[in-house]
Amino acid sequence: MVKDLIKEKFGIYIRELSSYLSYQTFQTPNSMFLIAPVSHLSQAELAELYYMSQYLQEQRDPYVSSFLFTKDGEMTFRDGKTAYVLLQAVPRFTNRSFPFGTELAEFHQKGRGYPYEVKETTRIGQWKELWGKRLDQLEQFWIQKSQSQPLQPFEKRFIESFPYYLGLTENAIQYLADTELDDQPQAADSGTICQQRLTCETWKQEPLVKVPVEWVFDHAARDLAEYARSLFQQKGDLNEVMLFLQQYEQVSPLSSFSKRLMYSRLLFPLHYFETVEGYYISPESEHHYYENKLDHLLSQVPAYERFLSGFQEMVSIRSGGLAVMPSVNWLKRTP
Repeated sequence: MVKDLIKEKFGIYIRELSSYLSYQTFQTPNSMFLIAPVSHLSQAELAELYYMSQYLQEQRDPYVSSFLFTKDGEMTFRDGKTAYVLLQAVPRFTNRSFPFGTELAEFHQKGRGYPYEVKETTRIGQWKELWGKRLDQLEQFWIQKSQSQPLQPFEKRFIESFPYYLGLTENAIQYLADTELDDQPQAADSGTICQQRLTCETWKQEPLVKVPVEWVFDHAARDLAEYARSLFQQKGDLNEVMLFLQQYEQVSPLSSFSKRLMYSRLLFPLHYFETVEGYYISPESEHHYYENKLDHLLSQVPAYERFLSGFQEMVSIRSGGLAVMPSVNWLKRTP
């Protein structure tokens, strides 16, 4: 069905479909195409992402994919109830010789030069509101589940663990509020093009393709925190995280505002929210995956607390002993 649609809408004949990350893909001799579902994005959001991709191509980023329009001049096409865009990339194998922290800093520098106003895809200054809304929704769900019987094993662990993560989220929101009150953003704290969620896997694929429908316009601390979180979860080594930040700062030094913003995001337990929400929106066949994920996440609570405490201390040490990031006192009690 998709093959027929692509032929009808774009005049491209597909011999074979394969996959790249979570996308259906196909190739021609010179290009790689991604079929990306975008029902969650408005036309206004897609327009902004289109202009961001055009801008980065003008800045000679070799890995950014571009939007293809249909023969009728439309950006999207539909298959049933789902809207899609077709993205085209030149499939380059990277052989990148410089560290990831350096690469990310250079990408952010290009993104800060984006000359157009961003309204629909911006997340600048919205973290507190978005986190608070997400917490309220999960708390209401927790109350509802607490009064339900019988409970699945996953639900029991969710009910038992939620009060801890509620407290951690409130800590994150307060830390962010204090940062915005007590510290001043610098020129390097202006918005840039970020990933919705940057992990160790995001830019690891060969060939590398940067996918505009995964972007938002935000503070660079978003990418830094999410990559640091992913790196620690994968490697379990704080030194790896600090090396990544050192590489980044060799290109783009971080202000105290950036560091505090990053720490507030590390405090916010995004991995917990995604696990619980994922369980309830996924088909039953995938529940076992989320059950295992929650078990692992809960077993790692002491290690993650040590990471949060150690991260704050290491950043202060590397800032010449300056307390650029106020400590969260209860974390220091973690054995």
